[in-house]
Amino acid sequence: MELNTFQKQKIKFTFDFFLDYNKDGAIQWDDFQEMIKRYKEVNKGSLSDADYKLMLASLKDEWKDLKALAHVNEDHPVHANEDHGARVHANEDHGARVHANEDHGARVSANEDHGARVHANEDHGARVHANEDHGASVSFDAYLAMWEKTLATCQSVSDLPTWCQKMIPILFKGMDVSGDGIVDLEEFGNYCKNFQLDCEDVPAVYDVITDGGKVTFDMNRYKDLYFRLLTSPSADAGNALMGKKP
Repeated sequence: MELNTFQKQKIKFTFDFFLDYNKDGAIQWDDFQEMIKRYKEVNKGSLSDADYKLMLASLKDEWKDLKALAHVNEDHPVHANEDHGARVHANEDHGARVHANEDHGARVSANEDHGARVHANEDHGARVHANEDHGASVSFDAYLAMWEKTLATCQSVSDLPTWCQKMIPILFKGMDVSGDGIVDLEEFGNYCKNFQLDCEDVPAVYDVITDGGKVTFDMNRYKDLYFRLLTSPSADAGNALMGKKP
């Protein structure tokens, strides 16, 4: 599904602000680890060890989806990390050769069955396939392509990928520091401050979230706003999660 300019801007905001922590224009696994680190720093204990394990598992599943889509999308490939990745070229005898950097010194020799085996440096070790820590780098175009594919069939929160649905209560709990099931004005203000959202008028944005005090900012409201943020073709209350009024 082709997203309009406004929807692409929202996805770009998420990519730049919450995922691309090192600001290199791409997402690596290190960026996801930094996301978890940031939540640990700002949520003041509202998330348990079990929450962080679930968060990590969900991010791993998202990372797999991103890499898989980028691999099959010729326009948005996954790029190997220059310092740690390795490239395999098939030789004429159907074996494989690895060109590794000097720091990781790996080489592959073809065996009699035309397979390949890796002889790794004891100190650094190398893998033909990039691992989570040192492997792929996913561009914004690949990230956008994933969401275009995902949102094409989304009619409700239940249509979102499983990893995304699992993240929603964790993200909410990160805002609900008191753990009472409701994000109040102070907690929302701290969320905007801690994540350095460009929110010029926190009370006004919170008023949008609560529809002038008529709606409680609980988990159900958060789900509604989160889905709107992902899917709405024009500005509405979902913008509030970015610290913006419609």
